[in-house]
Amino acid sequence: RPFPAQGILGQRGRGVFLSLWRGQAMARFNTGDRIYFPCPDDAFAPATVVAVDRGGQGVDVQLDGTGEVLHASPDELRQRFMREDGATSQDNTSLVYMNDATILDNLKARHTKGEIYTYTASVLLAVNPYKDIQGLYGDGQCRRYRGKHIGALPPHPYAIADTAYRTLVREQRNQGLLISGESGAGKTETAKIVMQFLAFASGATSGHADSIQARVVGAQPILESLGNAVTMRNSNSSRFGKYNRVFFDQSGALVDAGITTYLLESSRVVTHGERERTYHCFYEMLRGLDDARLEDFGLERGRSYRLLTSSAGEPLPGFERRDAVNFARLCDALKRIGLDEVGVDNMLRVLAGLIHLGEIEKDAGKRKIGKEEDDDGELVQVDDAAIEQAAKMLGMDPGELCARLTRKKVAVPGRSSYHEVPRSIAHFRHALQSFIKAIYKRLFDRTVKRINDCFRDLRPCGLESVNAEEIWNHIGILDIYGFENLQRNSFEQLCINLANERLQQYFVENVLCAEQELYRREGLPWTGLALPNAQPVCNAISQVFKTLDEYSQNLSRGVGNASDKSFCQKVVDESLKDPVRKDVLKQLKMTGGGRKSCAGPMLNDGFIIRHYAGHVLYNTEGWLDKNNDRLLVECETLICESTNPLVKSLGEEDSQSAKGPLFRSISKKYTKDLESLLDTLSTCNLHYIRCFKPNGEQKADLFQGAMVLDQIVQCGTIELVKIMHDGYPNRCPFEEITTRFHDLLPERFQRYGMRTFIEALMLAYEVPREEWALGMSRLFLKAGQLRALEGMRAEGAAPPAEKLAEIVRGIIRKKWLRAGHAVRLCNYVPKFVAQIYERRASKSLAQAAALASRL
Repeated sequence: RPFPAQGILGQRGRGVFLSLWRGQAMARFNTGDRIYFPCPDDAFAPATVVAVDRGGQGVDVQLDGTGEVLHASPDELRQRFMREDGATSQDNTSLVYMNDATILDNLKARHTKGEIYTYTASVLLAVNPYKDIQGLYGDGQCRRYRGKHIGALPPHPYAIADTAYRTLVREQRNQGLLISGESGAGKTETAKIVMQFLAFASGATSGHADSIQARVVGAQPILESLGNAVTMRNSNSSRFGKYNRVFFDQSGALVDAGITTYLLESSRVVTHGERERTYHCFYEMLRGLDDARLEDFGLERGRSYRLLTSSAGEPLPGFERRDAVNFARLCDALKRIGLDEVGVDNMLRVLAGLIHLGEIEKDAGKRKIGKEEDDDGELVQVDDAAIEQAAKMLGMDPGELCARLTRKKVAVPGRSSYHEVPRSIAHFRHALQSFIKAIYKRLFDRTVKRINDCFRDLRPCGLESVNAEEIWNHIGILDIYGFENLQRNSFEQLCINLANERLQQYFVENVLCAEQELYRREGLPWTGLALPNAQPVCNAISQVFKTLDEYSQNLSRGVGNASDKSFCQKVVDESLKDPVRKDVLKQLKMTGGGRKSCAGPMLNDGFIIRHYAGHVLYNTEGWLDKNNDRLLVECETLICESTNPLVKSLGEEDSQSAKGPLFRSISKKYTKDLESLLDTLSTCNLHYIRCFKPNGEQKADLFQGAMVLDQIVQCGTIELVKIMHDGYPNRCPFEEITTRFHDLLPERFQRYGMRTFIEALMLAYEVPREEWALGMSRLFLKAGQLRALEGMRAEGAAPPAEKLAEIVRGIIRKKWLRAGHAVRLCNYVPKFVAQIYERRASKSLAQAAALASRL
């Protein structure tokens, strides 16, 4: 049943609705008007006004589908334009009515027809179809879009990529493509589509470029296998952020490439949720290796291993065929970046060794991981066979491996000697999980470095050690995790959501605020919009990280009584003292009658942060350990002394010393990397692709309006459409327009100034006056008008001679008028100056007379 719009979104989305569309929604409705009415699943349902209360305070509407008549406030309604031919708009800024319901309906109609891409001016909106659409991609489509202006062909990522490429070649400036959206919205696939076009557009000019192109394409399967996993929302979710860069010389030829990664979710290696998986590579190896190699690795194809299953104990079915195909693709890609058979085998042995490490503890499944247990006196029971296999794969001594994980060295007070004591089960698990996570994370980082090295190997002689950014321009493609609000949100989710907050604020500042400021600077009439501000949230998270670093360092040194609970309490207490932060970060509420009866988390188990996309509850259990990138000295020594050359290369020599630093902050490194990314983006001309997931079930041909509307509001699309529709999405400097279109007007027009020439151009081709405006230094055009001018230039269209003569007469008339105004001004100024002097003299005389009379 329909219900008020306030119920569709959270509090923040409701504020956006009412602030942006109040003027439109409060329009006076008349009987017979076609409108949209709020409903729960599709967000809005088509309806017709059947009656209006006196004064217009209430409206009776009849739903088109059911015929039901309902009473509503004008605030809840949106105007609707019915196109009889059923056509859709390729650009949202060309819609007749600019409101959230119309935008949503346009996206839904296009999604139903298989048209999954839609423009909002130069921003591309992509709705994940969850199926293959024949003929939409490939070299044929690449050729079709190459060299075409945005809007000349249907919306497509190829058009955005082509615009970035041509702008880079023309202006010799870095370009950036920001691909954003929720998990499962299709960001990774969209990034691959963009990379495909860039490789096509620039990779066929030489054998050198062909080699780079092959390695750029080949790197993607490696990153997907090692860095992607199955989650509740997405069967191929990137659990790390990456910024792909492809470098071009001045002629536009592909000369180099590179990849920067951010915050791999290393905790997923040891634990993941129900109906989820850890990283693809483990399953692909078990499915793709032949029986002989599996036996050599000590693995069984049908066995359920602890690292690869959730607490339910069964692997997630349905991916067997895909895993087998992807394993062959992974091995081929590893060879393409320079690994030989031995190198690939060593890498697989490390993965097999991690699987065996997960089997070391006997009866681990009977215990709840993370549960506080009084087990200090209980010895860990280990599986000797698992120890043997793990040590064999990782090149370690079985006895040393078992001893380092199950026992710890304790310094004897007052002496330089140590003695060993057994680890508690909780401490053993912490040491084991840290060991597994560290090896996998370093293997991932080393593989990324190998990919970057393979690009460097292709450079011409003498340029191997040169920083590519100093000599070439690049196109960067940012594919970073979307906003996350899971059943259990931990440290990784806070980092992920901080990145989304910063990027969202970056979008607001560099697109929306810059757009409005440009209009004001150029002297165009403009009424500003109230835009969201993410700075208070970013400041609150920064303070959380600062406190976390303090407590993590104290824990590593054994100073004070640092724990996850005391850290959480400190964060909440500091937030309550800050008048701004207390509205952003709040304490958890008790959900039961007492501490033991509480079904949910305790007060000091976490906190809630109000993000731009909604409120998120964070559980702080394990954060002090997660924030420390240092491994236990005993475990670090195992890695450094390994006989497996790959494992040995993963060691950190400086961490073996007990005198070395015990703490290295992950949150500080992540924040620094994020700032570096934003600094890099600030040097780029940015292009945006916003990805949306049409439903939560990942089903084809299913469009859930309420879910999509939520995403539209959260990512700033509503504000963007409003600004672009009311403003001018195309703006060109006078010099550029004069140069590009000087052939469209006769030679005699060249003698006029640039501003006069451009005005004559608009009048000659009868561009409607409301579709363009002249600023101080730029021509501003509504959507579609620049494309029309480009089309006329390509066709060689010429305006009628009568029209040109009329324009010339108008120019002459304006010049005479300006001359007359100048003469009048010249006559007026001396008189005006004389009046000023006269007033000043009179005032001075009056003051002198008053002073004389007093004396």
